[in-house]
Amino acid sequence: MVVDEQTPAVAVIAGTPYDSGLGAELLRARGLATVPYAMAGSPDEQDSLQYRDPGALTAAFHARLHDLHARGTELAMLFCNSLSAVVYHDASALPVVSPVTVYREVFPALRSSLVITGNAQAVVGVERTAWEVSPGHRMLGVSDPGLVRAIESGDPEAAFGSSHLPATLRLAERLDLDAVVLACTHFTSVQPLISAACGLPVIDVGARLVELAALTATGSEIHG
Repeated sequence: MVVDEQTPAVAVIAGTPYDSGLGAELLRARGLATVPYAMAGSPDEQDSLQYRDPGALTAAFHARLHDLHARGTELAMLFCNSLSAVVYHDASALPVVSPVTVYREVFPALRSSLVITGNAQAVVGVERTAWEVSPGHRMLGVSDPGLVRAIESGDPEAAFGSSHLPATLRLAERLDLDAVVLACTHFTSVQPLISAACGLPVIDVGARLVELAALTATGSEIHG
């Protein structure tokens, strides 16, 4: 398939220009033609849409998919955990690889987890999927919209250091949870810092999402 900026092989749809751009950059590093599409201009605008008018956000999301499908795009990667909790996308104009895809893969293998998200919508989305695929899973969910905003300011290391995460990670260790799940694609930027500060396995939903989207785009199967 010949693609250009109007017809990407994989469309990256996310909440803000930061995470849509990050997802596109990671896919391009794997040799895939992609174009980012942000549903809002900032984390504040995205949160407002999710809480105040989720119906309009869902309609805009599906309108984007229909437009991309009409122009020949074959796959979308939804690179936003909170958005994936708001817009139903199991049935859509294009196949969508999303954080929900990763949750369905990850949670059956875990008995417990600390889940760190960018807002409470994402906590609900993760908990809903964990309940569906892993009954009895013990989940400690923490959202930190402030960390998302700080990462977007341009200094992820400073954002991590001034956040609650170092203390929260120590709590997860004391509770002897199975893993830390980074359920916000912004947190892919601070994953090395989190892994260095925590003795528990760290599952980066954003990084795995890119892997699964690349596998799907190249014709490989996703199991589970």
